[in-house]
Amino acid sequence: MDSAAKLISALAALVWPVILAVLLFKLLHPIRNLLASGLNRKFTIKVAGNELTMEEASEQQRTIVSDLQSKLAELEKRLGAGSAPRAAPRAMPSISSSSSNSSNQRILWVDDHPKNNSYFIASLEERGFRIDTALSTDEATARFKRLPYDMVFSDMERPENEKAGIDLTRKIKLISPATPVFIFCGAWAARSYRAEALAAGATEITSSGSTLLSALPLSDGG
Repeated sequence: MDSAAKLISALAALVWPVILAVLLFKLLHPIRNLLASGLNRKFTIKVAGNELTMEEASEQQRTIVSDLQSKLAELEKRLGAGSAPRAAPRAMPSISSSSSNSSNQRILWVDDHPKNNSYFIASLEERGFRIDTALSTDEATARFKRLPYDMVFSDMERPENEKAGIDLTRKIKLISPATPVFIFCGAWAARSYRAEALAAGATEITSSGSTLLSALPLSDGG
């Protein structure tokens, strides 16, 4: 009975990536044609208020698709393992909030290259979150003091120093210990600085956009 429950849970977790993968497969050819046309004509598009070249848009889409493929591969391995004993996956920390309605929640996103997160920011805005951006730790802490945010997202390395995300985490936690701080960075930084980031108070540090989005409450459409 316990094995059946685990299998049902695993299949449920697999549903949304499968649906997304099917949609991406169906749209892959027209998207490629559109991107090829755009690359030849040097088109630009606006995503979350940022103007992206077609090369930049293509790279961000490639990263998102690669991340989804990686998550699907992980799920396939879990299902293929059958009844073999496995260590339980690390659960993402839950986010407490005064309201489950994401339209009431503000996110401060800190990155010296905000264009790199255009598709993720657009996805969050579609889910009802309100996003403000900051380019540095000083700008972020000043904004946070003026208007406390429900969550803070940060990259790791900025011109100020290579562990700016951890420094920001410490400063945010001094102002508001309960505010979740997520560090979204490259795979090497996520591995190398994980222990230090969590010790500083980060809720999570990850290079996966889907992992990041899965930690957030869904909008209720309000």
